[in-house]
Amino acid sequence: LQTVQYLRFSALQETKKMQPVRSVANLAIRNAAFLSRGYHGPSNFRVYTMNDMPVPEGDFFEEHRRKNRVYNTVLAAGIVIFGITLTVAKESGLIYLNYNPPKSLD
Repeated sequence: LQTVQYLRFSALQETKKMQPVRSVANLAIRNAAFLSRGYHGPSNFRVYTMNDMPVPEGDFFEEHRRKNRVYNTVLAAGIVIFGITLTVAKESGLIYLNYNPPKSLD
C-alpha cells in the first residue's frame, strides 16, 4: 500500500514539474505562429529571368590561355623546386633512397 501511494505521489510530482515546461512550449508555439504570419515581402521585389544575367564579354579562349599559362608556370616551378630539394637532401646524406640492394657482409 505504501508503494502505491509513493508511486501516485511521484506521478503527481512529475505532472507538476511538466506544467511549466508545457506552458513554455505552448507559448513558444503560439509566438512562432504569430511571428511567421507577420512577414510581408518587400514591395519592390522582382523575379529575375535569364535576360537579367550578365552577358560574357571578350574571348574565352584567350582568357583560358592566359590563366593556363600561369598555372603551367606554377606547376613547372613546383617540379623544379621539388627536384632541387630532393637532390640536396640526397647529396647531403639526409635520406637514402635504396637504389641498390644492400652490400654483402661476406
